[in-house]
Amino acid sequence: MKIKAILKNIRRKKAIGQGVYRRVYDLGNGYVLKVAKSKSGRRCNKKEVEMYTSSPYPIKKYLGRIIGYKKDYRLLIMKKYDRKLPKSKTYKRKCYKIRTKFRKNGIIPYDMITRHGNPNRRNLRLKRNGRIVVIDYGNFKYRRK
Repeated sequence: MKIKAILKNIRRKKAIGQGVYRRVYDLGNGYVLKVAKSKSGRRCNKKEVEMYTSSPYPIKKYLGRIIGYKKDYRLLIMKKYDRKLPKSKTYKRKCYKIRTKFRKNGIIPYDMITRHGNPNRRNLRLKRNGRIVVIDYGNFKYRRK
């Protein structure tokens, strides 16, 4: 997938979300494009790339799959996950277990659980196999050792 070709056609793509630092576009082919709006957005993209590429499999399987990115981290292409996280006690328990796995591997998963103790459904989706996947992990932190 050529990033230059995507950039040429970005005006025709549908914006599906935005946060303070980034805007997300649906590329229409099963992938999304995360575009940084500021230095902080590039920092979030960089954090996602570093975390995805350096995490061991027990952690990586819960992170949204990154397909490509620009070297300056202004753009990031990620697999699109459509299935919303159901509101159920079962998935709430699973979210807490995943959060514990992240913490045991030295990652503090901010924005995975809300301050009210519920899963943050804006940042979580389901894969086809039913596994929970985090689609926005740009604000996760590595624990200092």
